[in-house]
Amino acid sequence: MNDAAIAPVPVIRCGGRVRSQPEAQQRAGRLAAAVAAAGIGRGDRVAVMARNDIEFLEASLAIATAGGNPVPVNTRWTAPEVAHVLADAKVRLVFAHTEFVPVAEAASAAAGVAPLIVEIGMPAGLLGESGLAGELGEPTGRHPLLEEWIAAQAEPLGHLEGAISDSMGLIYTSGTTGRPKGVVRERMTPQQLLAIAGATAQRMGLTPGGEMLVAGPLYHASPNAVAVLALRMGTNITIMPRWDSARFLRHIHEQRVQQAKIVPTMLSRLLSLPADVRERYDTSSLTHLIHSAAPCPPAIKRAAIDWFGDALSEFYGSSESGPLTWIRGSEWLAHPGSVGRPADGSAVLVADADGKELPAGEIGRVYVRGPEYWPAFEYLGLGAPGSAVDGMIWVGDLGRFDEDGYLYLTGRDSEVVIRGGVNIYPAEIEAALLAVDGIEDAAVVGIPDTTGDLGETVAAHILPRPGAELTAAGITAALRGQLASYKIPSHLEIVAELPRDDNGKIYKQRVRELLTKAGTGS
Repeated sequence: MNDAAIAPVPVIRCGGRVRSQPEAQQRAGRLAAAVAAAGIGRGDRVAVMARNDIEFLEASLAIATAGGNPVPVNTRWTAPEVAHVLADAKVRLVFAHTEFVPVAEAASAAAGVAPLIVEIGMPAGLLGESGLAGELGEPTGRHPLLEEWIAAQAEPLGHLEGAISDSMGLIYTSGTTGRPKGVVRERMTPQQLLAIAGATAQRMGLTPGGEMLVAGPLYHASPNAVAVLALRMGTNITIMPRWDSARFLRHIHEQRVQQAKIVPTMLSRLLSLPADVRERYDTSSLTHLIHSAAPCPPAIKRAAIDWFGDALSEFYGSSESGPLTWIRGSEWLAHPGSVGRPADGSAVLVADADGKELPAGEIGRVYVRGPEYWPAFEYLGLGAPGSAVDGMIWVGDLGRFDEDGYLYLTGRDSEVVIRGGVNIYPAEIEAALLAVDGIEDAAVVGIPDTTGDLGETVAAHILPRPGAELTAAGITAALRGQLASYKIPSHLEIVAELPRDDNGKIYKQRVRELLTKAGTGS
């Protein structure tokens, strides 16, 4: 046999470590045996509280192999927030990096539950790239270690028929506007699993032996699902422990990355890099640079298309329905601001509060239904979703269609600013702000109008690009002629950071609280 014809063994890279995928799968199989020995059975919920690391994928694969349901937990959540998930999902086992063991312990106590906690040690490379203290490399000693669990099992767990279907039952929404809700999906058939895997691989650009880069947090649904699928397909995986714009480009350059999933905030930060840094790296290997999770301002999108071309694409979807609409870069240039048209058998309806379909150009509720192969769901403890129209659900988004059937999102219902009885949509104002030179990001909200009787006034937090010198007066002047006067923020604050999760979604309630306090002088 010609050795040159033998395909290289696929690997997982993270924080300076490289592990072959066959070794990772063997470790996951033995960990699955340990999970089963601990009494975790089909459909049991197992939380994963970990930074992006190789062991995150191994734990997720192990839980699924045993028929358990992996529940990734946002590592930015406080103990009360984690306690809600532990109690709500009846979590019986928690895998946690050393860094998050105290939070898991406090959350368990607050929830009045006692899940078994298995500690994941944190290697030096992970600590270094994450900017964490070296002492976190020392386990707490209060719980069994993941490596001990793996070592205690001589053989991997054997195949369990239907285990993968049992493992895909629960995912939590991001909870930026309230407590996260558990989305419980009905048990999927083998045909549904194959259809979802096939559509995801094709749309996301995953190929056996290809190169993909995990840039977002694995506790979010989309990066997690794509990375686990890549592992099952034998796609080489490079995991970033945390976001770093220059390191992202270097990974693409050095590994000849073809596929990466990002959010608009990451695009904005890439564009904030000095030109000489951007030009240092060859990104021509990219075939699929996909963004989602939050609206992408047109100014950012146009600049990104100039850089990455048609490799840049976008989808709109939700935890409840999966991906719904898709749009490539060249398509977006003809329909700037759009998130695309329904694809793969999904359906989208723009309607008023009574469920009556609205004509093109009119803003209303965006009702959605996933592809036929997407499983039905209900909210854990809350039952079926409300606000359903013809089998389509409303998850809080507002938008409109154009004459060609392209969807445009205008914001969330909870974010609409009502001033003097007129609806003002923050997404429009944020797009205008991000077209102003020197602005990297912006968050627009409504706060109480304490100077008159118009109800609410428009306010904004502005994040400048590095080195930019911005003033509230200069920003206001730039918006004149771009927006109607009543849409121009009356309160503008330039800030060092915006409160947002790693998936790019801004915690608007926190922004509103800060601006309300500033606006009232309290």
